[in-house]
Amino acid sequence: MARRRSSGITSLGFNQDQGCFTCCLKTGLRVYNVEPLVEKAHYSKEELGEVSLCEMVFRTNWLLVVKARRPCSLMLLDDQQRAFRAEVQFKSPIRALRARKDKVAVVLSSSIQVLSLPSLSRVALVRTRLGARPLCALASEPSAPHLLAAPAHRKGSLQLLDVTRAVKGAHSSSPAVMGCHQTELVCLSLSANGARLATASERGTIIRVWDTATKHMLHELRRGSDYADVYCIKFNGSGSLVCCVSDKGTLHVWAARGSWAHLAAAHAHPDTRALCAFTDDNTAVVICEDGTFHKFTFAAEGNCHRSDFEYFLQVGDDDEFLQ
Repeated sequence: MARRRSSGITSLGFNQDQGCFTCCLKTGLRVYNVEPLVEKAHYSKEELGEVSLCEMVFRTNWLLVVKARRPCSLMLLDDQQRAFRAEVQFKSPIRALRARKDKVAVVLSSSIQVLSLPSLSRVALVRTRLGARPLCALASEPSAPHLLAAPAHRKGSLQLLDVTRAVKGAHSSSPAVMGCHQTELVCLSLSANGARLATASERGTIIRVWDTATKHMLHELRRGSDYADVYCIKFNGSGSLVCCVSDKGTLHVWAARGSWAHLAAAHAHPDTRALCAFTDDNTAVVICEDGTFHKFTFAAEGNCHRSDFEYFLQVGDDDEFLQ
């Protein structure tokens, strides 16, 4: 999610276990722990300049960084040494990043290149439609198949492929193509183990959940009747819950199995782009590009309340916090 705001934030992103998030700024980069909310890394404009994108690699010392003045360059930053360890150049600007412990998917204008970590050598290439939104998801659980999901060439369709092994010439095998929606895909997410996929179209009224093995739809989750731009969809770690947030400013939470019940709806912020995540099976958080942090606690009976609110740009570091 990259968009300039008066807060100076250029993009936000949760790490793979949803326990940390990065905040890219016109004035550098910050990394936060979610529970408790504390700043864990702070890079000034003098150190990094304006940062467009940053992807954490779980809670390791690796940060994948794209600077605003070098939009075609991906840099691997060692946070422990505060030094760059590798760099790779592309022919077009980098639009999005998604990582797991051993790979990173780099979304470009008409392709996605999958690179190994930490060498940044290419292991797979996926062709995408020019003009499609910069969408990509990777199954992040270490023992899971290295499943990648990305938009296909036909509107509303998606391609799934396993990028576990490098192949000759670093080209991927043929992906499985799924027709998910009739209109343009705007958001997608894979569960950590890669077993489930969630998608939303530009209408934004429903979230569809799919079985990645059978390619069959498991359920439709009703977000609302009005069209909405869905900013983010997330599964919890076990894949038993799914949440989303849109330009309507409401966080929705559903059970992703059994009765597929709608568990909670909570108002976060309607005037800015946002991301959502789970901290546990009863708590979800929303971070917004205006610099606000919202925590919501919910129960199976449908009760939901805001349990915390912060301006995270005003949160300092905590040297006593143990990672």
